[in-house]
Amino acid sequence: MSDPRSRQVAAELAEEIRTLPKGTRVPSEHQLMARFGVSRSTARSALQQLEHPYLVRRSQGAGTFVHRRLDYVISRNRRPSLHHQLDESGSRARTFVLSVRREQPPPEVRELLGGTGPLTRLERLAYLDDEVVTFLQEWFADDVVPHLEVGMNVIDSVEELLRGLRFSPVRSWCRVTVDVPPDRVCDRLELDHGSHAWSVDSLNLDQETGRPLFVSCNWTRIDLIRFVCEL
Repeated sequence: MSDPRSRQVAAELAEEIRTLPKGTRVPSEHQLMARFGVSRSTARSALQQLEHPYLVRRSQGAGTFVHRRLDYVISRNRRPSLHHQLDESGSRARTFVLSVRREQPPPEVRELLGGTGPLTRLERLAYLDDEVVTFLQEWFADDVVPHLEVGMNVIDSVEELLRGLRFSPVRSWCRVTVDVPPDRVCDRLELDHGSHAWSVDSLNLDQETGRPLFVSCNWTRIDLIRFVCEL
């Protein structure tokens, strides 16, 4: 448990940080020691308390900086598009295809999409500005995107690709939890094995016909994104 003095220092810094732009350098431990007349252990504890709610990020050898997580809103009134929401926030979204293959889906995906044969599975890695943020795995219903790998070479947004094929994707079901990703996902997200991340599963339909289009099963870094559900 932190001592009262470090909590007092952390609370005062938190109020200041909320008014500063993302990326602003936060006073160092030595500067906090001089300013508040505290020991180094108290100054270090105060900075650690600011890390837990993701108000700051500490970079080894570079210092401590103001941090802001991006709110990602999940709502039936919002387009089910990572690119669209990140672009709206003023950030830059990029995705890179890891693999496209045909294989049998897990039972839960099969129940949502139907059919009996193999389905197309797309795996991608998404970046928020220059930081890896999300591991995306999407399963597509039969005949929705006949040449997915070709389309993704031209348009790196699944939602925009489907709109180009005259579909109107809407999110009809969604589940958001916090869990521990598989080790291979942690490696992709540059997380330590055993770290927690957002797990977001969703079913997306065509708004006009109600036809199932794809199921998305994604892992997202908690330190970069905050999911907000408005359903």
